[in-house]
Amino acid sequence: MDELIAHPPDGVRYTVVREPHESAKGARALTVWEVAYNRLVHPRIHMLHGLRAYRVSDRFDLVHVHNTASWIGSKRRTPVVMTLGGGSYYHYVQEYEGWAPHRIDALYARARRILPRLGIHNEFVSWKGLRGIAVLSEFARGFLVRAGVPADRVTVIPPGLPTPAVPVREPNPATFRFLLIGRNARRKGADLFIEAVRRLRRQGQAVEAVLVGDAAYAELEGEPGFQAFPWIDRERLYREVLPTSDALVHPARAEGFGLVVAEAMSFAMPIVVSDHGALPEIVRAGETGAVVPVDDVDALSGAMAALAADPAAAREMGARARRRFEANFSHQRHQERMKSFYLTALGGA
Repeated sequence: MDELIAHPPDGVRYTVVREPHESAKGARALTVWEVAYNRLVHPRIHMLHGLRAYRVSDRFDLVHVHNTASWIGSKRRTPVVMTLGGGSYYHYVQEYEGWAPHRIDALYARARRILPRLGIHNEFVSWKGLRGIAVLSEFARGFLVRAGVPADRVTVIPPGLPTPAVPVREPNPATFRFLLIGRNARRKGADLFIEAVRRLRRQGQAVEAVLVGDAAYAELEGEPGFQAFPWIDRERLYREVLPTSDALVHPARAEGFGLVVAEAMSFAMPIVVSDHGALPEIVRAGETGAVVPVDDVDALSGAMAALAADPAAAREMGARARRRFEANFSHQRHQERMKSFYLTALGGA
């Protein structure tokens, strides 16, 4: 959302409220309503988002809610749309919190009995008051459609990211440099990546690995062929790490979207991903990179070996990845899609 707020579609002006109970001109937070709901009702459907409730004035043409349950009151029934980050919340609870499907279904069954009666918007069980729901991927859209949300009410709008200058890489690097970025080492498949790199080095391939984003990576310090950054700010990542890497590897076991994959594509890198979640939508196998089965270190090391063995082919894949990024994940493309999404919602008024 920060990227969208910083780069709004043409002709769109946002009034932003970020924090619970925060108000803005023309948008008054109904704090008593929020507190009462969150204390008395929300415990029955804990794990779903708490409530953000507002009374909005006629100065707004549209209300855009991001990733939360909402109650919006207005004299002229101002249209409301919703966007979701990552995958779906169902996917989050299942993959990240470890809930079994029957437990999640029971949670949403309780929510279905409660939220519509209170006029609260939720993308899964109380969506009829929403003019549109935007998600990042077909993977996320599928969860909503299977839950009964009409397909024409759910729009796929991938995220929009900065478009950096294309880095100039050596035509025939002596060492092929693989990169992994992720804050949760196991979820991101870092153990698979590390094992794959070690295999390639034992086989005599001139490869190196850079890992960014998790304190666990510090254990690799001193091991030949590995460089670890437990934490690095985005500016340095964009300036020093992404431009000097030859390929990104993202063998995730759990992933809602995979923003880092799109970021790496903007730097003209080929990508190796697992076939989990939305990742096969982002990377086109054989064209912009490779897609391998989850938890298959043999397939992962094979895909990485193929890239390292043919740097020229890898650069061609990277160039196609950059063109795919520009067509699908740039700020400009995101702005165009969001404006169309808003106009469609307003057209139904």
